[in-house]
Amino acid sequence: MLIKKILATIILHFLVIFILVIPKAVLAQEKGPPKPKEWKGSGEKIEFQSIPVITVKDFLTGKVPEKMQTIWGTLNFPANAPDKNVPVVVVLHGGGGIHGSEERWLNIFNSMGLATFMVDSNWPRRKCKETFKKAIPNCNDVHKGITRIVDARRALELLSKHPRIDPARIGCIGSSLGGIGCLYQSVKRFQKMWGAPGLEFAASVPMYPVCNFKYVEDDEMSDEPIRIHIGDLDQYGSAESCVKYVERLHLKGKDITVTVYPGVHHAFDAMSTGKDGPQTTFKQKGQFFSKCNFEENTDSSVLNEENLGEGFQQILTQVGFNEWLTSAEKKKIKKLFKWVKKGSKRGYVSPTIIFDRSCVTKVGTNKYDKEAAKKVTGLVKKFFTETLLN
Repeated sequence: MLIKKILATIILHFLVIFILVIPKAVLAQEKGPPKPKEWKGSGEKIEFQSIPVITVKDFLTGKVPEKMQTIWGTLNFPANAPDKNVPVVVVLHGGGGIHGSEERWLNIFNSMGLATFMVDSNWPRRKCKETFKKAIPNCNDVHKGITRIVDARRALELLSKHPRIDPARIGCIGSSLGGIGCLYQSVKRFQKMWGAPGLEFAASVPMYPVCNFKYVEDDEMSDEPIRIHIGDLDQYGSAESCVKYVERLHLKGKDITVTVYPGVHHAFDAMSTGKDGPQTTFKQKGQFFSKCNFEENTDSSVLNEENLGEGFQQILTQVGFNEWLTSAEKKKIKKLFKWVKKGSKRGYVSPTIIFDRSCVTKVGTNKYDKEAAKKVTGLVKKFFTETLLN
């Protein structure tokens, strides 16, 4: 009997501890983004060919992968849409996948009488870490959003042949990495390399894209009007770099503007989707380069296997890198190259070289802003009304 009482007491204490402790652990796990899953919104799922996850270096040098990647989008027509000549908006999501922000825009556009084509760029490529084993989720550090550029071009080509779509009235909107797709798909160099040269979107809206990577010939763009929207506190991209990019494009006579929202963070247009539902603020730990500026470096006397190791992938160097090499201490240069070689050997695939890490931050904030969301909604609706509906 005594042994039974002791066992019963132990079990009771264990259950009390379980009840008190486990819910806290569960609650802790519920914070942050939800687990990835395939998005299944209403509409017709249409498959098309794009590229698998490839390195930025392969993308910029035009190295075509041996095998293409089948991805898909979901085409949804508004109620009472005609049988032909329907305008459509291609929607490109951010690094975390399709969530509340994208669904919000889909509902807005459909209610305006616009068809929508929600491209899923993540789920079809969910096995990318089998190739890039050291990559972060969705291999975002490997491709830096360049897959979205090809997805946008291939979606444009697909929809321009659809019997119900008006090929002259196809728009693009993208958030974060999707914003990179909507912005840089307009670069003629990338069009020639990766798809549908000669075709143009009728209008494009990059939402808080990354503009601090300067590519060769990135000011040679097609002629569609582009409207960028970004907060001045964005830690994933940089409002300042977007402003400077727009200024360069104005010199080329392009119809492009950037609206900067004071006191506003990344993903301001809708609440983030967490494990426990919508949340107004989500902070992410990592390496964030919004205060750093990079440029495509084609100097093979600097970027070579002797300095960076066999199979190096670094092709974007911090602005001023070549000049730094001529003045920096040999010890610092040797240390930097050794660090890059070590990372590459261990399987990390980074396209960037940073010699001054004072620009790097360790926390990225996603934060909904009600007033900014209301303003951007009005501006985007007005823009697509003028370019796609009138």
